[in-house]
Amino acid sequence: MGYQKTLFIKARLTFDCLSVSDACLDIMPQKSRSVFSRIIGNTGILITGRVLNAVCSFVYVAWTSQTLGLNLFGVMLLITTFATLISDITRFQSWQTLLHYGSKAFQEKDFNQFDDVLAFCIRADFFSAAIGMLVGLGGILILGTSRLGWPAEVKPDALLCMLIILFMNIGWSTGMLRLCNRFKLVTIYEFITTCVRTGGCGIGYWLHMPLGYFLFIWCLTQFTLFVTCSYAGIYLFHQYTERAFPIRKIFQRKTPVEGMWKFTLSVSFNEILDSIFQQGGTLAIGSSLGAGEAAVYRVARQISNGLSKPAQMMIPTLYPEFIRFRDKGDWHGMRLVTLKIFGLILGFSLLVFFLTVLVGERLFTYMLHYSWPGEKTILVLLVCSALFDICLVPIEPLLTVMKRISFVLKARTAIIGCYFVFLYGMMRVAGINGAALSSVISSFLMLIICAIPVVKWFTRLSENDEGQS
Repeated sequence: MGYQKTLFIKARLTFDCLSVSDACLDIMPQKSRSVFSRIIGNTGILITGRVLNAVCSFVYVAWTSQTLGLNLFGVMLLITTFATLISDITRFQSWQTLLHYGSKAFQEKDFNQFDDVLAFCIRADFFSAAIGMLVGLGGILILGTSRLGWPAEVKPDALLCMLIILFMNIGWSTGMLRLCNRFKLVTIYEFITTCVRTGGCGIGYWLHMPLGYFLFIWCLTQFTLFVTCSYAGIYLFHQYTERAFPIRKIFQRKTPVEGMWKFTLSVSFNEILDSIFQQGGTLAIGSSLGAGEAAVYRVARQISNGLSKPAQMMIPTLYPEFIRFRDKGDWHGMRLVTLKIFGLILGFSLLVFFLTVLVGERLFTYMLHYSWPGEKTILVLLVCSALFDICLVPIEPLLTVMKRISFVLKARTAIIGCYFVFLYGMMRVAGINGAALSSVISSFLMLIICAIPVVKWFTRLSENDEGQS
């Protein structure tokens, strides 16, 4: 109970950090103030659901690790990380396409055009999911378990686990929730999936179930998320359009707007690179240092990501608002909101760093039921990496709306290449600590490179304002 109390204190501090006083808002124009308030409100809704999920994750991860033991738990993490990585690198970010090309048609009730865009996004989801499942199955069959750092006897369970990739893409339904500004529904279906995973792991803990059972619970959680989110998307379509769902158009091979595929592939490739950065390190550690070390690294990263998650929750709320700013040509409003959010994130980062030093080690020991030498160093390094990543939260959506996605792709590609060079070199010298340090360096470089064009753009806007005055 002491750990859960600490987590709820963390949640309370997070909400205090996200609250904005009326005095601060008064310095902003009315339109920008309302947008900023809506962003913070929607982020708060998402955080509410994630706080419960974070509390439960510390419980079900602890149950799983204590039941399976450190090495077998590491094998499970490697299998699920591999499935997640394959799903991520084959997934089209159709929710961004739906917002980018469907927002104006949806607002103007041009539902014929919107149906075409929506059907395109649904096709993209299912097509990429099918490819992902085949790649996952083929990857295990071709590479084998030895190269991936898994024992040979888990191969049948791992192959079955790859089948769930077919149901891991929820892009179009996520786009509908964000388009309709119905973020409260996210907390509902996340609550359902959290209950499924926590309840399933609890049963496995009390009955001392084997690895295959916990992999099944992970797959069941992914399938539950797919079903509930898809139902929410269909529900919102009926509610806002009062029309039948365009099932017939899903089977038409039609690209409604020129450039949609190029945009979809660009934003998807950016997410692929980010996934390789987030998941690839765990797999590299598993194949080089072993499953136990991979489990330590993955849990440390989960804690760091959990502490920084409230700020990352702004991304789903920022993108729709930036699209509205773009459609109205209100670049000055976008700048004011971006600066305000960036200041909020800096304050939040100091809070997260303080919490890491205060409770990080205890959370680590509780989740793994194991004390690792130098665990505080690993946590501090990975938290610093996560904090550099969340400083990108307002920058990447802004660059995407500014049609600078190609710049982001080039920068991330170069950084990922450097990351794996750093990773393998530093692992040889300092083990897991070296892997964590390589993550810090790569995140910092990405932040600096992406911030340069944004700072230049803000400077030009300020100079234009001074010239007009």
